Amino acid sequence: MSRRRLLGFTGGYGASVIISGVISIGVLPVIIVFAGEAVWAEIAVAQGVAGFAYVLVIFGWGVTGPTDVASLEPADRGRYYLDSLISRIWLLAVVLPPAIVIALLFGSAYPLVTAFTVVTGLVSGLSGAWFFVGEASPGRYFFLDLVPKSIGTLAGAGLLMITGNALWFILVQGLGAVAALIVTTVSISSRYPGWARDLSARGAFARLSGQSAAVAMSLTSAIYVNLPILIVGAFAGTQVTAAYALAERIMRFGLMATRPIVQVSQSFVPAKPEEEQARRARVVTKIAALTGLAGGIAYAAATPWIVDLFSGSGLSIPFALSIPLGIALAAMLVSQITGFACLTAFGQTRALATSTIAGAITGAVLLVPLMLAFGTPGIAAGLAVSEVVVLIVQLSRLRPFLRQRDTLTA
Repeated sequence: MSRRRLLGFTGGYGASVIISGVISIGVLPVIIVFAGEAVWAEIAVAQGVAGFAYVLVIFGWGVTGPTDVASLEPADRGRYYLDSLISRIWLLAVVLPPAIVIALLFGSAYPLVTAFTVVTGLVSGLSGAWFFVGEASPGRYFFLDLVPKSIGTLAGAGLLMITGNALWFILVQGLGAVAALIVTTVSISSRYPGWARDLSARGAFARLSGQSAAVAMSLTSAIYVNLPILIVGAFAGTQVTAAYALAERIMRFGLMATRPIVQVSQSFVPAKPEEEQARRARVVTKIAALTGLAGGIAYAAATPWIVDLFSGSGLSIPFALSIPLGIALAAMLVSQITGFACLTAFGQTRALATSTIAGAITGAVLLVPLMLAFGTPGIAAGLAVSEVVVLIVQLSRLRPFLRQRDTLTA
């Protein structure tokens, strides 16, 4: 990939992220002000449950899909996408009912809001946005995925402001996700013909075997990414849950802001010969380190002020919470690139899974005791330790490949 094309792709994905981020940030105060802190807290907890179930629906294609598509011959890409979509539809049918039941166990004050929050979250697991990343099509990513979803979000927010009912927001946002799925599928199937559909459950579940390492990585990652809000929701009051959920959502926006770097890296790193791939991996690893440092510092310093602003001074968080969350964000900003772009390019998906399992075990041990001992700052500290563990394991596995130049030229 030439430098000019790389900058073009980065700019294309960057525009998508900026627009998506602005819309998402604008929606948060709308939910909190017009629906109330209690509804926002319940939505956030339901989204935490959906985050676990989402992993079982997308089943690793979001991790390995872009790299696979980039390496496939054009004649094979259409079938690859359609096979994945059919498998994910079957998974959605299996996963959705128990996910709704579990979410209702955490919060049933607004049952329809909780249930449809889970539905909308899991429908997003059918998205084909990762395919556009793999084929390096930022324009299609923008117009076919982002635009329909953004229209749904904005229309839903407008209805929420008019009615004061968060259910309208969730339903219309979900319709936007469905529209994006339809136009994405039409685009891919029309441009990559020659595939044969296999709608059977047997074929759908048989295809899952090749995704085992990726889904194990994603599932264990979901444990310590989504578990904190569930623990806070279970042990803390509504206002504390709402404040932590807002701080956590801002952290996710930080991850979203660097998504173009991750997406371009997933297309940029795979290369031949191996020396060139190692060189590219070293470049994006350095970029990841700088991004993580800057993002973590900015988050820790600005988040208390942002939470106060977005909630109309109704919610607040201390630096004792924002600093450990900033450390966690910094580690995640680095590991999402070293993991999704570099380790997968070197065929080290199992090493990626190992790193997330190590982080999940660390989180499982630390989160609840630290929450009970120190409140939300404690659970943030546990999350930070978990993410640092993930990064250390990844870098230890990636290091031999980054030094491959020396081995090959010796």
